Amino acid sequence: MSRPKPLLALVAALALAPALAVAGGPDASAGNGGARDGTIAWQAIAGGQFRSSVRFEEASATVPVASFQLMSRPVSNAQFAAFLQRQPQWRRDRVPAVFSSPGYLGHWATPEAPGDHLDAQAPVVHVNWYAADAFCRDQGARLPDFVEWEFAAAADATRTDARGDRAWRMRQVNDGTPGAPDAARDAPPNVYGVYGLHGAYWEWTGDFSSLLGEGDRRGSEDGDALQFCGATALAFNDQADYGVVKRFVLLSALQPGATLGNLGFRCARSQP
Repeated sequence: MSRPKPLLALVAALALAPALAVAGGPDASAGNGGARDGTIAWQAIAGGQFRSSVRFEEASATVPVASFQLMSRPVSNAQFAAFLQRQPQWRRDRVPAVFSSPGYLGHWATPEAPGDHLDAQAPVVHVNWYAADAFCRDQGARLPDFVEWEFAAAADATRTDARGDRAWRMRQVNDGTPGAPDAARDAPPNVYGVYGLHGAYWEWTGDFSSLLGEGDRRGSEDGDALQFCGATALAFNDQADYGVVKRFVLLSALQPGATLGNLGFRCARSQP
């Protein structure tokens, strides 16, 4: 499996460049790293050599992860609504057809606001990859690579890599459900100060479209978009890393226009 920056991201960036330029691009607010939304908190994560549970094509047993910053919490309904005020072309009633999808923000009360029936601080869901990517670009940021998410998610509240703790890993069977380890509102952050990586919501990554298992049949004439589980399982160094395996399998099956009721996102920034 390879980890190139997907061509899709480049195509989307080129297509959106005029609209983003008209809207004014990210400013350079003092003390906020260029972010436009002052409600976003970022946590610095020191990188290093990392033994991923995913079997990449690199010959070495570990892959290098550069230091980066990650949003401490997933993007909320309120933060995404503020983004739509700045970038109204991403409202569900205005988004270009090439970037739209049937479920995109379909649960919101109006095209520009979630409504009182939704928690404004809850993670925004039913957002496709295109819109998530656009939000992060608006922040002068990007979606994290899968290995960056995995690196941060290997930590618990006291350890940078808790994967050797079988009991901790077994709890991740419930990732993406209300019973997930980090689903409760009072769940503590991990050692980096990041919340909810093993929560009730899956999260987009920037390179999701390159997460292909060995022998993946998608794209072939007889391929089925959902015939991936067995092939993808061959691409793991550690199939018992449930939190990683489940998310990898889910993301590798998605198309960029897909939306799910438990799929949100958070942004990352490379360290200067």
